[in-house]
Amino acid sequence: MKELHIYPTSRAIRKRQEELREQSGLLPTLMRVDEFEKRTLLLPEVTMVDPLQRRLILQEASHFEAFQQLKINRDLVRFFTKSDAIFKFFEELSHEEVSFHDLVAGDAYAEFEAHIDILEELLINYRQRLDAKGLTDRVFLPEIYELNQGFIEGYDRFEFHLEGYLSRFELRLIEQIAEQKPFVIRMQTSRFNTKVQERFEALGITLPEESMVTFDLHTRSILHHEPTLFQLEAQVVSVEERLAQIPILLASVQKMVDQGIAPEEIVVILPDESFKERLKLYDRHNNFNFAMGFAYAQTRSYKRLEAIYHSWQRHDEASVALLRAYGIDRDRLQRINPNERVSIEEFFQRIEPLGLDSEREIVMEKMLYFQHLFAASEMKIEQWLFVWLKQLSELSLDDVRGGKATVMGALETRGVHFEGVVIVDFNDGIVPAIPAKDSFLNSSLRKFANLPTKNDREALQKQIYKRLLEEAKEATIIYSLSDNKAPAGYLYELGLGLGESVSVETSLLYRTHSLRWKQDDPIIPNFDARTIAWSATRLKTFLGCKRKYYYHYIKQLKPSPKDELNEGAILHTVLEETFKERTHFDNASMMQEALGRAIDKVLETDSPKIAYYKLLWKAKLQGFVDQQLQHFKAGWQVVERERSIAGDIGGIRFKGVVDRIDQDSTHTLILDYKSGAITEANRTKNLEKLTDFQMSIYHELLKERYPTLDLAFVELFNQGKVTPITELEAKTEQLYAVIEALRSMDEVVCTRCENVSLCQYCDYTLLCERGDYL
Repeated sequence: MKELHIYPTSRAIRKRQEELREQSGLLPTLMRVDEFEKRTLLLPEVTMVDPLQRRLILQEASHFEAFQQLKINRDLVRFFTKSDAIFKFFEELSHEEVSFHDLVAGDAYAEFEAHIDILEELLINYRQRLDAKGLTDRVFLPEIYELNQGFIEGYDRFEFHLEGYLSRFELRLIEQIAEQKPFVIRMQTSRFNTKVQERFEALGITLPEESMVTFDLHTRSILHHEPTLFQLEAQVVSVEERLAQIPILLASVQKMVDQGIAPEEIVVILPDESFKERLKLYDRHNNFNFAMGFAYAQTRSYKRLEAIYHSWQRHDEASVALLRAYGIDRDRLQRINPNERVSIEEFFQRIEPLGLDSEREIVMEKMLYFQHLFAASEMKIEQWLFVWLKQLSELSLDDVRGGKATVMGALETRGVHFEGVVIVDFNDGIVPAIPAKDSFLNSSLRKFANLPTKNDREALQKQIYKRLLEEAKEATIIYSLSDNKAPAGYLYELGLGLGESVSVETSLLYRTHSLRWKQDDPIIPNFDARTIAWSATRLKTFLGCKRKYYYHYIKQLKPSPKDELNEGAILHTVLEETFKERTHFDNASMMQEALGRAIDKVLETDSPKIAYYKLLWKAKLQGFVDQQLQHFKAGWQVVERERSIAGDIGGIRFKGVVDRIDQDSTHTLILDYKSGAITEANRTKNLEKLTDFQMSIYHELLKERYPTLDLAFVELFNQGKVTPITELEAKTEQLYAVIEALRSMDEVVCTRCENVSLCQYCDYTLLCERGDYL
C-alpha cells in the first residue's frame, strides 16, 4: 500500500525519517502540508503571482476615486506596509468562505458598508489586472482550483498529522480527497483547540476531549483514541533583566545534558525570535543550532543599501553619519538621481559600484529572479531600492556552525517533541503572541461571521506550548520583569504559578573581566573662571557636559576631520559676503543675484558634491530672501557684519562674534543666523536647565553701546523667519547665577553628562564609552 503522510513542518518530517530508518519494508512518502496543498491543486492556465509582484499590482488596482475614503496612503512605501493587512483580509474571507455581504449583515455602523464596497471593488480591480497578465492569487484559489486527480490516484491512503488550524477551504479540500481515498487524521484534543474540533463535529465526527485521537475522514469513524495523562512539570524562574535570562538558559541546558538528555533532544524556544541575536553573542562554543537562521537584513551589505535609501529620504546629519560609517562614497552616490525612472537592469548597474553583495549565491539568485520578474517595468531608482530591500529582508542565512541543541520559534515545533525544553520571554504579550490588530474586522464581527477571533488564535499557540511541555522530560520556563513586564497569565492556565525569583550574576556572560584601564572622572584643579575668556560656545559646553569640556578645552583633543561640509560656518561666510557691499536690497532678483555670487565665491565648483550643495542652498534660502525684503521695507539696514565683541559680565570676561547688527531710525537689532532648530536657545520653560546663553551675553556686552537694543534669531532654513528672543530678562538673570557659580569654583570634577542622547553625535563618544560604543 502506497501511503502519503503529511506533517506541519520540515523538522517533523526529518524526525520521522530518522525513526523510519530503523524499519524495513515499503516506507510512506513524507510531505509538508503546504507542499501537499500545492501538489493537490491544479490551476487552469494561470500562474501564481509572486508575493512581491502582488503588492505592486494591488497598488495599481487601488487607483479609483472611492479608495481615498479608506484613508490608505497610495505612496509605494506606505502602501507596501498596508497591503499586508489587505491581503490578509481578502485571503481570510476567501479561505473561510465568507462573503462581503455576510460581513455587511453583521455590522451596525453606517460607514462599514461603504468601506466593504470599496474593498470589494479593489478586489475586483485586482483580479482583472491579474487576469490580464495570466496570473492568479491565493485569494482566488477556492474559486478556481481543480483537484489533481493524477496526484491523488498515486496514493492508496493519506495520513495527516494535524497540529494547528484548518480553514473551511482546507477542510473542503481534504473532504474531497477523503471521498475517494482513506484520509486518516491524527491530532491531540484539548480545551485550546475547540475551534478545530467544532469543524469536525459539523461533519458528524465528535472527538473525545483531552485525548490523542486517530480518525478516518473517509468513513467518518474514530480509529483510536487514548486520554492524554501527561503530568506537566516545569521549573519556572523569573529574573529582573531580560539579558539575565541567558545564564539561566545556559545553566538549564547544561543540567539537562548532565541528566543524560542528548543535546539533539534539547530545544530552546524563543517566542520573540529577535532575541536570537543576543543569545548568539553568548554562544561562544557554538553549542546551539539556530533553526530559523539569521536575517540577511542584519548583514553589513544590507545595512549599506539601507543607509543609501535613508539618505535619499531624510538628508539629515544622522543619514550622513551612517553613510560615513559604512564607507559609502558620497561623491559617487550623488551622481545617482534617485528620482530618475529606469529599468530593473539599469537599476542594478547604477547601484553595483556601491555594493550589491552579488557574490553571495542567494543574493545573485534573487537578482536574476528579480530581473526576470520585472523585466518590463520601470520605476524611480529610490523605488527600486525600496522594493529590492523588501526582497532582501525576506532572506535568511542558514546557521552552519554545527551546534547540537536547537533554538527555534514556537510554531516550528509543531509535529515534533523534545526531551528537554527551555522557554524564555514567558511574558504577557509575548506568550501567546498578541495577533496584529485587525484593520477591518472587530471581534464581534468575527464572531458573527464565525471567523477565528483573537482568543481562538491565542488558544492555538497555547496548545503548541502545552503539548511541547507535556511531552518533555525536563522543562524550564523563564521570564523577566524588566520594563514593567508581567509574567504570562498562561502560567496559571498550565497550573504552574509564578515560580521562583532568581538573582543572576551577569558577569558569568563574559569570558574574562576587562583589563582595560578605567578612568575616574578627571579633575581640573586650581580652576579660576576669571582667567578664562569665555565664549557662548565654551560656556554651553561647560554646562552641558564637563567631560567634553575637559577633552576639548583642557586636553585640547581635536576631533577627527569630517568629509562633509560645515554647513553653519559656510553659510555665515556666504551671508557676510552677501551684505559686504550693500546695507539692504530693494527687490528679490538683486538679492538672489548677490547671494548666488557669494555662494559661488565661497564654494569651489570642483566636485558634483559642491555643485549639489550650491543648488540646494540657493533653493532653501529662497524663503530667507523673501523675509529679508520685508525686513528692509520696514526700514532696517545692515550696519555691522561678523562683529567681534568682548567685555566683562559679572566679573568674568566674555567674547563673541555677532553675525549681524541692523538698525532703523530708532532701534538696534542683533541677529543670529541659525541653520538648525532654535528650540533649546529660545526655550521658555525650565530655564534652570538652559545651557545656551549666547543672546544674553550679546545683550550684556552691547546694551550700553545700543540703549534701544533688540535681539532675534534668523531661521535660515525655516522660511528665513526672524524670531525674537524670548524671556531675555529671566535668561540673563540665570546667566548671572551661572557666573556666580563659576566664580565660586576652585576645582571642577569633569563628570559625563546625564543625558545620554546628547552623546550620539559627540566627537568624544568613544573616550566616554557612550553612544555607539555601547
